[in-house]
Amino acid sequence: MHDTGMMRFWRRKKAKPGPAAEKTSERLVEQRVRNRIMEEIWGLSRGNLNVEECGSIEWIESFFDWFPYEGEPDWYPAMTADEATAVRQVCKLMQAVLADPAIPKRPTVEEITRSGWPERIAPVAKDALDLMLERGRFSEEKEETEPSSSIPWP
Repeated sequence: MHDTGMMRFWRRKKAKPGPAAEKTSERLVEQRVRNRIMEEIWGLSRGNLNVEECGSIEWIESFFDWFPYEGEPDWYPAMTADEATAVRQVCKLMQAVLADPAIPKRPTVEEITRSGWPERIAPVAKDALDLMLERGRFSEEKEETEPSSSIPWP
């Protein structure tokens, strides 16, 4: 699997061990999860290019780090109802990829791109991302009621 810039960023942002890491509030976790979901949605909005950059297995599995393989996601941290609905549509498409009998259990990049799924998902993901970007990103360090950063990625 290939490493993307965002994955490297996530690894750098992990909390350092110690008292501060133990005191992370539930709200701050929710904000960070929304930010991570935005990053996954951004990747999916790039269609085939994202599959080619991160690899076929990572393309699938990194999304499901934040969503269930089956059924409705039931936790949309720090999202509005409209954002949750838009993200749910992306989730349904990704679940359809898993259910597609034409896609092997361990597909290659070529098998995924040839399936057409990345390009079908891309516009739906772009719509969800655009909606989330209207509000912006939450702080990774302090609790907020609304996102404070209009910059998509740090």
